[in-house]
Amino acid sequence: MENLEVKMKKLFEKWKQDHKKDKLYEYDTPSIDGKIIPKENFISDGFCVSNVIKENTILYISKESHEYNKDSIIDKEKIKEYEYLKNCFADNKKTLFPTRIKNMQEEVLYKNIDDMTFMNINKRGGLSYTNMAILNTYAMQFSDNIVNEIEIINPELVICCGIGLKRIINMVYTKCDKKLNKPIVEVNHPSYVISKEKYLNSFREELRKIDKFKQS
Repeated sequence: MENLEVKMKKLFEKWKQDHKKDKLYEYDTPSIDGKIIPKENFISDGFCVSNVIKENTILYISKESHEYNKDSIIDKEKIKEYEYLKNCFADNKKTLFPTRIKNMQEEVLYKNIDDMTFMNINKRGGLSYTNMAILNTYAMQFSDNIVNEIEIINPELVICCGIGLKRIINMVYTKCDKKLNKPIVEVNHPSYVISKEKYLNSFREELRKIDKFKQS
């Protein structure tokens, strides 16, 4: 029986090839000033802080990795968001995005930071602002891969980090004629400008809609 690491590696290799064969490339890829992120670009994710690959983690899903800016869009990505997040958690850096995720993980769910995974819908990379029409097209184009990644991770809970993501997850499962048999909640993007207290209280309100997490 294949372990999770092997399964994920095989999925990502398939996904990379699917990128290269993408017939909707001009419609499902972010661009700026007429420059489109390279077709073959692929940004791996799946597991974050711990190098131990395991199931039943908390899965945080974001829209796309902000790997490109106006000046570097046609170059290789300057940073890898996966490694960036991993380093932020390991070094306890106080940047807002990883801090909010850590707050949710430790202060609300009472989980260790090692018990989390992270994935983006769009694996090509993106910009500071997500065009939802483009993201929707990408999600439908690669729906089977998105569903397969979630099923490989097999999380205890899915947290959609951005408004509109829960709808996209439901949409790709419907297209694949499958059902997500995991609890799922949606919160504002972790970089949303709001106090920590209000952000976490909003997260708690979403959790209370799920029987298993009503006491969180």
